[in-house]
This record gives sequence, C-alpha cells and structure tokens, in this order.
Amino acid sequence: MKYNNGFLKQLKVLFHVLLFLILPTINLQSKCSVNREKLISAELPTEEPDSIINITISSVGDLMCHSTQYNYARVEGDSFNFAPCFDYVLPWLTKPDMLLGNLETTFGGTGIPYSGFPYFNSPDDYAAAIKSVGFDFLVTANNHANDTGEKGIKRTIKILDEAGIPHTGTFASQQDRDSIRITDVSGITVVVLAYSFSTNGLDLAVGKPWLVNLCDSDLIQNDIKKSRALCAELVIVFYHFGNEYERVPGQYQKDMVNFAIENGADIILGSHPHVLQPVDFYKTQGATLDTGFVAYSMGNFISNQQDPYTYEGIIINMHIEKNMLSGKIKITSVDYLPTWVYKGKNEEKKLHVVFPAISGAETYFPEFINTQYGDQLKNAFKNTEGTMEKYTNKVLPVTE
Repeated sequence: MKYNNGFLKQLKVLFHVLLFLILPTINLQSKCSVNREKLISAELPTEEPDSIINITISSVGDLMCHSTQYNYARVEGDSFNFAPCFDYVLPWLTKPDMLLGNLETTFGGTGIPYSGFPYFNSPDDYAAAIKSVGFDFLVTANNHANDTGEKGIKRTIKILDEAGIPHTGTFASQQDRDSIRITDVSGITVVVLAYSFSTNGLDLAVGKPWLVNLCDSDLIQNDIKKSRALCAELVIVFYHFGNEYERVPGQYQKDMVNFAIENGADIILGSHPHVLQPVDFYKTQGATLDTGFVAYSMGNFISNQQDPYTYEGIIINMHIEKNMLSGKIKITSVDYLPTWVYKGKNEEKKLHVVFPAISGAETYFPEFINTQYGDQLKNAFKNTEGTMEKYTNKVLPVTE
C-alpha cells in the first residue's frame, strides 16, 4: 500500500504526540517524568519559546531574633513591627519564585518570657513579618529548634501554619515527619529536606525523635529516595552544620555534603556558622541536574551578633531552566546579593536593618548609614566577594 507524503507527515506528527502523552507512564526507571529526555525522539523541537520554563530559587541563611532585635521592633505592649528591618532588600526578596530561609528561633508564646540567646523565644509578629516580606518556605531544623521544648516546637509549627508559611525540619508527629513537602514552583516540583547537627544538648522528648530532623544518614537517604518516588524534580537538602565563625567548611560539612551528593541531592544549602563560607558546583549522582550547587554556609541574614563577619550575609539566587518537551532541567546561572546588617547603635534609628552591599545602593540609604557605616558596607561587599570566589569563579554578585 502506498501513502502520499502529506499522509506520512500527519502520521509522524500523530506518533510524536502520542509518544509525548504516554512517556510518563512508560518510564520504568522512576515512574516519573523527570527522565523523559532519555526517551524522546531527537526530532522533537527543543527550543520553542513556550516550551521553556525559567524560575529562580533563592535562599538566605539564619533569620535570628535576639532580644535587642525584638526590643527595638516593639511598637507597644505585646505588639512588634519587624517588617521595616527588610525594607532596603525588599526588591530582592520579592523577585524569586521561591525564597527560603532558616528560622533560628521558636515561637513558644507569652506563657514564658521572650528571650534571645541562649534559649530563643520570639514574638509571633516575627513570623508575620517574614511572611509579609516574601519568604515562601522556612527550614526549622537547627540547634535552637528545641529551645522551648516540645510545646515550643509544636507551637512554632502552629504559628507558621497560621502565617501561611510552608516549613520543614521540625514536626508535630511521626506522620507529619514522614510527609514529604512537595512544592510546585511555576511548573517544577521541588522538595526541601532539612537537618540539624544538634539541638545544643537539649534532649528531645522521650520517644519522640521525630520532633527535629537530625543529621542521620539513614534518615537523609530514605527521605531523598521517598522524594524521588513522589516525582520530585529537584531535591534541596538544607543542612544546619559546621563550626561557628569558621569561614571555610570543615571536614564534617564536606562529608555530609558528599553524602547528600551520593544519594542524589540536586542542591545543598548550609547554615549555622553565622559567617559566609564558599559556594561551589558539583557533578551529581542520580539526581535531576547534571551539575548541582552547594552553599556551605550562607551566614546570618539578620541577627544581633557582634563577632567579625557575622553582620555579612547573602541572598543566593539559583536560576533554573526546564525544557517542557524534553524534561531536561539545568541551573543556568547563580548570583548573589551581598547584605550587611545595621544593628541600631545609632540613636537616630534604633532598629536592625538589612542593607544591600552593592555599589550604587547607597544612593537611597538614610544619611546616618552613608556617613557612619559606609566603610563597613564596602568591606562587606569585598569580604563577601572574596568568599564567593574561593572555590569557583562562576558565581557573581548581582548588578541591579
């Protein structure tokens, strides 16, 4: 039987359409659509404008709340306004499709006094401010997670839920802990997993190890596997680890990062040292991305710590592309905004404020910042740039 060229072309188009529709069901490797590019014909178009999704996932380091911070933010009585702390970086907080941060405090309520270090208990208004300035997801697994005990852990979860902030790292039950959080970020499914190296020697409630995710290899391995089984396209492992105030990662951090890589993590983010540490790219193993990214420590985003370099931080921006036809996902670039924290030492303004530490930003800073803290801002940029360039020259500061 003979067919004309028009019929053959129609048949070829129909074949490709059917192939695209059934691919997710025939992928025996993962039963997900993540690896479809391995099965799709090379003849399929891959560069049509409407077939490409571009998203930005950003993260900051530690969101702390020392006593000086909430005292400066107090409006009256039990009312606090933390939102102005982020006014000068707000444009960069609202840009990404997904913004992450490490909440290093608890919301234990007014039944116990508000407190900063060493046992953090912050006003609920802090959660409302974090939500209002653009944070989309918080990790709560850190060494201060158990500062106000089991009740504080559960109440913190309740306050974050009421504020509408998704979170992971601390949990209200075993079932809650075993529930993987999957977030759709503009067409890409993302899972964030969070683990802490300790709870500062404060034992979790007897028989309830699920209250805080600790850096347990079996737990991490199983959580990554479960995430893949649930068709997560990107798995982000957020570690709270390392030695405080050390500006390069230690062996424990490197070992934990390598473990996450070996088990299929796409992106690895770190906090706890309270100072910035280098970033790098790596060859993945069994992950979605061919090239993954690690930030060993993103430093403090906001705090009242006085040690050198603890007032410097970053907003790290990971720009990611997905080809909807092939299923291929890749990091196209990574950049960062250097930040610097003003700690309200000037009588003109008693507040902790995060400022962008890039050239030109000082043109809209308040006068007392320009005159008294200009050198600190310049040093913050210089220090941050040096740290970010230590392992790779492919991560650059934002230009606007």
